[in-house]
Amino acid sequence: MEATQPARLGDFEFDAIIKRPETLSSKIPDYATEEGYSASDHICLEAVTLDVTAVISNAPITWADRHPASSSRVQSAVEELRQLWEKRTPMTFTAGGDSYENVCIESVTFPKEESNCERIELKLKQVSINSTETANISIKYARGGTSKKNTGASQKSTSTAKSSSSGKSSSRSSILCSGAKAIGLFK
Repeated sequence: MEATQPARLGDFEFDAIIKRPETLSSKIPDYATEEGYSASDHICLEAVTLDVTAVISNAPITWADRHPASSSRVQSAVEELRQLWEKRTPMTFTAGGDSYENVCIESVTFPKEESNCERIELKLKQVSINSTETANISIKYARGGTSKKNTGASQKSTSTAKSSSSGKSSSRSSILCSGAKAIGLFK
């Protein structure tokens, strides 16, 4: 398959990608799992990593119309990759029809050879980005349940008891509640 676009990391374009193996890994627990339970619930997927070997040249051939020849192109490209690494921001990596969202540069190796071409080793790691939602819960309810009695710290603890012998109802309450009624806090 012939590439129609140069490989890119964010806005940075490479002259060529020599290799880019993709590593998928997971953490599997060492402990036993009980019979009847799914072992897959305990396996944690790790981030996708890419080990990219890329080439940057002072006289690019493949994408010469996009990148004109320059004696300082390799140096400026190395500096631009260094700045991308220092930014620590997730980017998109595209190469050969594949696209990886939210990748960061984990490491980059510059050989520092005096030549017109640099072979650069990059280790890219895909970052999982989660979103959160906040729910507002109203707690303005002064009365709770189906009885509609006061709830919380100011609950009135009054009980009504009917005497079976006389048929009259009497009201009993705690000493604290009786005292609060006496000074006018409760009705």
